[in-house]
Formats: sequence, C-alpha cells, structure tokens
Amino acid sequence: MTRTIKGSSLAVMAVFALSGCNLLDVDNPNSLTEESVQLPAAANGVANGALRKVADAVSEVWQTTGVASDEFFWTGSRDGWNTLDQGHINEPRNEFIDAVFPELGTAVWMGQYAVDVLNEHVATTPGGGFEGDLARAYLFNGIALMVAGETQEDMTFSNKMEDGPPVGPENMAGVLDNAIANLNEAVSRLSGDAQRDARAVRARAIMSRAIWDEINPSADGATGAMDFGAAVADAEAVLDDVGTADYRYEIGFSSSASSCSMCDWINNRGENQVNDDLIDLTTSGTGADGRMTEGDSVNVILEDPVTGDPDATVKTFVDNFGTDQYGNLTMASARLMRLILAESALAGAATAEDFETHINALRALDGKDAFTSGGAVSDLDMLMHERRVNTLFMGLRLPDMYRWGVVDSRWQSTSTARTSPGHLMPIGIVEIRANCHLNGQGC
Repeated sequence: MTRTIKGSSLAVMAVFALSGCNLLDVDNPNSLTEESVQLPAAANGVANGALRKVADAVSEVWQTTGVASDEFFWTGSRDGWNTLDQGHINEPRNEFIDAVFPELGTAVWMGQYAVDVLNEHVATTPGGGFEGDLARAYLFNGIALMVAGETQEDMTFSNKMEDGPPVGPENMAGVLDNAIANLNEAVSRLSGDAQRDARAVRARAIMSRAIWDEINPSADGATGAMDFGAAVADAEAVLDDVGTADYRYEIGFSSSASSCSMCDWINNRGENQVNDDLIDLTTSGTGADGRMTEGDSVNVILEDPVTGDPDATVKTFVDNFGTDQYGNLTMASARLMRLILAESALAGAATAEDFETHINALRALDGKDAFTSGGAVSDLDMLMHERRVNTLFMGLRLPDMYRWGVVDSRWQSTSTARTSPGHLMPIGIVEIRANCHLNGQGC
C-alpha cells in the first residue's frame, strides 16, 4: 500500500518572436509573471510547484547526509563525495554541500510562498474551492521545513533579493517547530488518505524534533530508547487506518516532472553506492561499472541479529529504491510508525510486550523470524538494527548514528563527524558569499 504523490512544477516557456530587425522588441504572450502565478486560476499550480521543488531538494540533500552516514559510500571520481564519505561535513566549499543549499532554500521559500498565496485566495474568496490546495501547501511546506531541520546545522530564510540572517545552530529546533505547525494545519484541513499521509509526516517531524534535542549541542552517543511523545498518537492513528499493510507515503519522480538526483547519481552515474556492509556489490549483479540495473540480484550481507541470515529488509529497501533516476523517496511509512511506537514503548511509555509486538510486526513484513525480548540480543540492539534497516534512504540515519554512538569506518579521526558528533550540513559557500549577513559586507 503506497501513496506516491507527483506534481508538475510551474514552467516558464520562452517563445522568441522577431519583429522587424530589433531582436529585443518582443511582446511575448507566453511570459509567466509573478502576478500570473498569484491569480486564482494558478492555485493548483502553485501547490504543485511547491511539491516539485520540495521533491528536488529532498533528492539532493538526502544524498549528502546519506554519503556522510553509513548508508551510501563513494565509489566514483568526484572528491567532494569522498570528503563527505570521510565525515568532513563542515566544509561549505564542498561542491555538493554548496549545490544542495540553494535547492533546499528554494524549496523552503516556495513552500511558504504557496501557503501565503493560497491563504490570500481563501481569505478573499471563501468557498472558492481553494481550501484543498491550501491544505496541500501546508503539507509541502511542513516537509520542506522538516527536512531542513533534520539535515542542516544552520539555515537562512531569504525572500527574493532580501537576505535573511542565519537562524543559528542553537535555534534550528525552531525550524522543526515551524514544520510541525504547518503539518498541524495540514492534518486539520485534510481528510481521508491525505489526512493520514499528513499525520504520518507529522509523526516523523515530532520524532525528529525530539532527536534534535538529543544530539544538540553535541551528541554523547549514550542515548538509549526515546519516548516520542505526541508522535505516538499519530503513529497509532496511521496504523489503525492501514492495518497490516506495508504503507508508504512517497514523493515520486517521472520523465514528465523531474528526476531524482540521488537516484541518478547512484543508479546511473555509479558515483556513490549502497554501503558495502549492507550489500555485496561484487556479487549483486552490478557489473564492472558498479551500477545496479533492473533484474539484478541483490546479495545482502548485513545479518539479521536473530537468525544470522542476510537481513531480508535490506533487499526490500534496495529493490524499492529502483534502478534508474525515477525512483520514489519515502517520507513516512507504516514501518516508521512501528519504530516510533516500539522505541517509545522501550523508553517506558508502554509495556515490554508492546515493544516486542511492534518489532515483530515489522519483522513479519519481510518474513523474518520473531524476536523474543530477554534473549541473546538486547532490546536496544534490536531497536537499533530494525531502525537502521527499516529507514534506509529516508534521510534519518546520520542523527541516529550520532545519538547511538555509531561510527562509520570511513570517518577519519579528524573529521567533523568524529570530533563534533551531532553536527549537520553547513550553509553553502554560494549563500555565504551572496548573503550580506554572512559575507561581512553588512546589510
């Protein structure tokens, strides 16, 4: 059971007309101005445009944090990926950190812009049919802010040519709070499957807000299980709706909209690959070029702690990631809801039997043997393992590594990931040089 949301971004078409000999004397009826975008007729396009920019940003930023974690590793020729793989994540001049920041900033701006435009339509034309697009805009804005809060050490919120000051690393929790506020609006305004999707994303945002507190200002690596508070009610509501289905809320990509940057770099370019402690690339049918293609076998080497067999969940997620540039990216899932409930139960918010129940419901999705609490594998170790394999490629791994003291074997001893655990992605150099609050030129 998968909900994949796709949208077409607003497109600007340039049609050049010749008038006499003056190439600059053009009256272009196809020009799209900001005033055009703000018209009621463009309401659906504004919401879809926010979705498309959010999708593009997610597919960019999740690869940087994925390579910095132990989900992906560098196999190609671009040194910027190599330095991320080694844990050096505090260098704004890194070409991939630098490329991500404008994409994320655009997504955050477009999400808020859509909310503002559609709120104006609802206010001026009550009952005009804009409420659904406004609710969707709140959802997409919430996702953009959530991803920023989960992945960025600092953030600026500029408005067109008006430079916004950095919020400061100590204030990034407020970005997640703002994400939750937008998702509250989405949940209250949507209904049916769309409301369930928004609730699932809100559960993730509340969870990430709690994890932010654990890894800031620095992570000690000694965190046990956490109670995720209000996320529990959302997770329970989502599971009540989907039952035992392997539900996923995904952002989709297609040739008619845009491609998934992360999928393209991994599946087509082969610049980065799924980490080699998860799958054996030499025997997974990837060939000499290191790229997976449709129909390839996936030979898992990460062992299930209960049986010692290759963990079947890894194959599920690698298969779902796809083999081209149009894979879907999972924002929330029934599996994540189970993990939220299991961890909260282990933290004391419910009984030990509840922890075991949720873990085994997860394991049943991939036909794995049941786990029995109190055996050779500790409850916390089982939680850490199941969280790793059931959130693959969802942009959540690096904070988990920090809070549990997991060190990637590729992290160098002098890297930021080793010396400052909890540190996330910095503001890129393109923003530092352009923003008067950051470049020393004053505003």
